Amino acid sequence: MEEELRGLQLGDNTQRTQQKQEQVPLHEGAATAIIPWKYCNVYANNRSPERLFLFQGQSIFIQQRLDEKVTIDQNTGNVVWDGAYLMAKFFESHIGSLQGKSCLELGAGTGLVSIVAWLLGATHVLATDLPGPHTEHVQKNTGVNARRIAQERMQEIQRHEKAVVGAEEGREDMRMRRRRNRQERTRMIELDSDNLSVAPLDWNTPVLPESVKFQGPFSYILCSEILYLPKFHRALLKTLTKFSDEHTVVLLLWKQRGLGEERFFDIACRPSTGWKVQYLERTVLDAEFQDQPYGVAQMTRIPTTSTPSSFIDSSS
Repeated sequence: MEEELRGLQLGDNTQRTQQKQEQVPLHEGAATAIIPWKYCNVYANNRSPERLFLFQGQSIFIQQRLDEKVTIDQNTGNVVWDGAYLMAKFFESHIGSLQGKSCLELGAGTGLVSIVAWLLGATHVLATDLPGPHTEHVQKNTGVNARRIAQERMQEIQRHEKAVVGAEEGREDMRMRRRRNRQERTRMIELDSDNLSVAPLDWNTPVLPESVKFQGPFSYILCSEILYLPKFHRALLKTLTKFSDEHTVVLLLWKQRGLGEERFFDIACRPSTGWKVQYLERTVLDAEFQDQPYGVAQMTRIPTTSTPSSFIDSSS
């Protein structure tokens, strides 16, 4: 895991926007123009009942609950926050494959981040939120998308393998095609919908249901937009400690709203907590958001028997 994150060059990263193209009419009677896909598209309605996201060539459809008023104190998981998209893009752009890794998402909301972590091949992904309607909403989004994407991925793999087997080239060319197929097959990993699960979790008493097959410690703990209520900071730190070990990387992404978000790090940095905090440059964010007040940090447990090592070489 150290090697995975050390390759991140903080000083000169530029993000790629998704390459999907869409047609947008210029004005009535005019021809349509082809423009690059953008998250902050003025034609998109971010408060629509369903939103479409594109990751790893797969479509992710997220249902939003618009029947209840959303404020900073209530129903925050009913809609997709920009921070969830940014966290998912960070994983796709800088972490890449998660094969053999486990991920825990806290305050999963609509489940977008957990879906993308699963899409990147994580063996165990657990999306958590408060009991009741919150986890039910996450379950709906993760379940529908995981089953559909897993089926589509398997069909894609089968079509690819069938094309290679049925090719009528010569023997040498066939060997080359089979070798290329094996290389592509490693990138075209199978996805098991059972590897993405949902569970209720109260940070004040951070205990997972016995039915959860993987209880940690997790390789990654993902926290997007959950620092805006300082009254929960101590409980959050307690939860992070519960489900981590010295190999766990905690990734936190937040928007600076002036609500006391940074107070969490004042607590986490105390020597008695056993945590190390490292702030990342804003250039790790998707290019569309680099001029907006978002913060990104990673936390790791301080080894008890050795000097802490940096997971990201900020001097590179």
